[in-house]
Amino acid sequence: MEFPTPKAEITGAPSERSGDATQRPRPYEHASRDPRALRILAKTIYREMRQGGLAEEDVMSVAGELLSLVAGDMKDRRENGDPASIPPSSAPTRKPR
Repeated sequence: MEFPTPKAEITGAPSERSGDATQRPRPYEHASRDPRALRILAKTIYREMRQGGLAEEDVMSVAGELLSLVAGDMKDRRENGDPASIPPSSAPTRKPR
């Protein structure tokens, strides 16, 4: 199974993110703001897994494992008081003046 190689690894160009030079590039960072890009990414991963010989049941197992990993990360952040773990819908809203 192959995944897209970040541009910085191909060209030797620095990551788009400024700051720590040792920080790994994040090739999917902008996709998180675009539902269409997320769908394309999911289809690409699905096709790669199927072409790699995984059965539908295997793909479902991988999806379940991914959800479990995300849920674990979210739980850890909540327990550590990370403000990023508070969903926007539960954040207090300001009333217009």
